[in-house]
Amino acid sequence: MCNRVAISSMDASSLISNKKHRNPHDREGKNESGIRICDLPDPILQLIISSLPTKEAVRTSVLSKRWEYLWMGISKIKLREGAPEKRQQFVDFVRRLLVDCDCSNLTKFSLSCKVGDGASEVNEWLRGFINPQIQELNLSFEGIEEPLVFPDHLFACATLTKFELSMQHIFKLPSSILFESLRILSLVYITFPDYSSTQRLFSGCPSLEELSLVNCNWVNVESVCISSPVLQKLMITEWREEDDDKFDEDDDIGGQNVSNCCNVVIVGTNLKSFSYDGHFCNDYFLYSSTSVINASIEVHALDFSDEDWESDVGYSVFKLLKALSNVERLSISEIALLAIDSTASLLGYLPLFCNLAELEVSGAASPIRLSCEAMLTILRNSPCLQVVHFHMGGVSLPKNCANNNHIMDPLPVCFKTNLKTIKIYCFSGSDDELNAIKFLLQEASVLDKIYIYCSSFEFDSPAESKRLKKLYKQIVRFPRESMDCKIILKYF
Repeated sequence: MCNRVAISSMDASSLISNKKHRNPHDREGKNESGIRICDLPDPILQLIISSLPTKEAVRTSVLSKRWEYLWMGISKIKLREGAPEKRQQFVDFVRRLLVDCDCSNLTKFSLSCKVGDGASEVNEWLRGFINPQIQELNLSFEGIEEPLVFPDHLFACATLTKFELSMQHIFKLPSSILFESLRILSLVYITFPDYSSTQRLFSGCPSLEELSLVNCNWVNVESVCISSPVLQKLMITEWREEDDDKFDEDDDIGGQNVSNCCNVVIVGTNLKSFSYDGHFCNDYFLYSSTSVINASIEVHALDFSDEDWESDVGYSVFKLLKALSNVERLSISEIALLAIDSTASLLGYLPLFCNLAELEVSGAASPIRLSCEAMLTILRNSPCLQVVHFHMGGVSLPKNCANNNHIMDPLPVCFKTNLKTIKIYCFSGSDDELNAIKFLLQEASVLDKIYIYCSSFEFDSPAESKRLKKLYKQIVRFPRESMDCKIILKYF
């Protein structure tokens, strides 16, 4: 008999109901329909056990003689390392589990742990738990000192549909890769090894529908093409730390800086959703992307010594916007807009957004300036725009601009035809915010509703609550081009 994982009866007590609380059906092991648990076939019981947390599934072995080995055929295993002082317990549990469990039945496997100097053992776990029929794989590793080696059969797995990998180290790839059924791929913090391996990875996912690349390191790759005929959703996040430049550029797992950026070409024939959030550490080119209907471009500023950073980012944002002209919903950060402003020559070349119905502009700590030329250009180029959100810092208009009747000259067509809803967040009641609201009410002639959201914390005192009521009375007295427009004040 194999060495079964040792579980005490006290550990399993939580799985056995107290007899004092059982109803008559429970005494016979029946539910309300009269079906006893013991009448269920083993495959059904194993399915039930598989839905439990892994440790609880193992503990069912003490329930009865029949249940002693049922857990060994579970189809799902989720392992997550806890506190550092319990590491040895975790390692021992995984070792025993690997011996006792029939891993050939696994369809879903999740492992999250610190590797440290134990790469060889973690490699053994990967070889043992990842079978050729695995369907979903979620792996998260920290503190890696040596590269992990994944089993070769993983990269030829015909059943894998979802693969999530997080590790701050090189992702070693074999000479042949084919994820025939992979639909969802998420790569977090990984360092791509070289051009050919990286290209094989993306070319070997013909069924890929969703791709997430979060803070990945392209330092070893000069260029790559991501082209899946059925790719529908692409999310890219790359936050550059200010001390990244301190890393040695020749270090395979060092930080990435502007001197070793990668040219990432994305062919999005069927792409529906595109999201970018970061500092443009790399150069992105979108082709055949007219199918994209939902897009987000969030850029964050850092105090870099590179004086050309803002203009470089402005051009990067401009390229993406040119490729996303068919979107119906667009979210863009104020910093992205200001970056375009810094390269004024690009403003006249921004595309028409003929299908754009909803625009979200997110600020930072301060309100978004309504006088931002890039934002005004997008508004003018969006004749069918129906909804505008001013997120985060809200919206503002300095007095000198508010007194300028030509601030929106020419006035965006949507202000006269389609703009029905404006939502303003983080309202604090400053004069510049009031100027912006007044201006919008005066110019939007078909506006139905303007929502003004304010923080319940900022206006929580009696004095501030009184000030808010006074501000609201002031706003409702502003002249409106649309007499049907409702002004709605809300807390968030």
